[in-house]
Amino acid sequence: MTELVVRAFGRSEVETHVDSFALLHGVRREDFDLAFMDWWFFQNPTHEGLLAGVFDGDKLVGYVGFAAQHLRVEGRRVSAAILSSAFTHPDYRGKGLFSRLIRYLVEVAGERGHEAVFGWPNETALRIYLGRLGFSVMFPVNRSARPVSFGPLGRRLGRPGVFVAEIAGAAFDRIVPLGLGRHRYEIGPPGEQEWEGFMAKALAASDCLLERPRAYVRWRLSRPRRDYIEVLLRDERGALRAWAAARLPIPGEPSRLHVGDHVVAPRSRGALRALFAACALEARHRSIEQVYTIARSPRFGSTLAPLGFLTRPSSTPIVAIATSGADLAPYRAWEYRDADMDMF
Repeated sequence: MTELVVRAFGRSEVETHVDSFALLHGVRREDFDLAFMDWWFFQNPTHEGLLAGVFDGDKLVGYVGFAAQHLRVEGRRVSAAILSSAFTHPDYRGKGLFSRLIRYLVEVAGERGHEAVFGWPNETALRIYLGRLGFSVMFPVNRSARPVSFGPLGRRLGRPGVFVAEIAGAAFDRIVPLGLGRHRYEIGPPGEQEWEGFMAKALAASDCLLERPRAYVRWRLSRPRRDYIEVLLRDERGALRAWAAARLPIPGEPSRLHVGDHVVAPRSRGALRALFAACALEARHRSIEQVYTIARSPRFGSTLAPLGFLTRPSSTPIVAIATSGADLAPYRAWEYRDADMDMF
């Protein structure tokens, strides 16, 4: 083993290391999703992403990266780096590669003017982030789901089970109905000017919220091999009151409409409930069995409870580190949704 070197590498280099990427991911070369890597690190309209690797000579033995995102924090526009895709070669684990990669990433993020680095680690990595790397816990996140098709819940018990589940589901729908109230919904996208005005209201009302210009939204919903919809909720006058972006299921996944992002402006518990009722109705229309989402606020979960959503906390929190002595306290007001970490 030669001296290990950590460095960033560019878009033109990625394809030359496909075999190494596939090995790090534990897949065959032909199964490695090169299109996703190119899209995620190099096509983001911020043009501020980073892909960094650890090299043993010419051999790639680990990598990590971040995507840049801009937020409004107490009225200030700030830039943050969102950690993603940390992998190390099995033969090199236990040698501090992961820590070297993260420290390098934080250093480069600071040099590029990103105020903080955020991540959502698994349980194993969480101990390293909080102990060795000096990250702090920011807040937990919650997973919420609601069945919209009940028959499949009884499949394991055969046709009698399906019948009983459908009867129980019909009763459930009467107790916690999916109501739009005076709103109506349509499948987007919204117009450019309408979107700008809508997001301006949302940003003005929030202490910490991710910016979402249409160029970013279009890019985010163009992930290779994924299909998305935008759900627009309108009031009686036709004004846009709420928006959600949701991913349709792919083969092999649970049959669920994954709502990765949503915005309500101006804020309204009734509009939020109507938005998720619209998502559930659209899921039912598409024969999708449930609606699923991730968000941080317990208040959000309690708002969805009357629509029959069940909420449970995730096993790990969002963690963060300041790159240059910045105060992370304002980020604790972040109205976090799943798309803020680009997981959906």
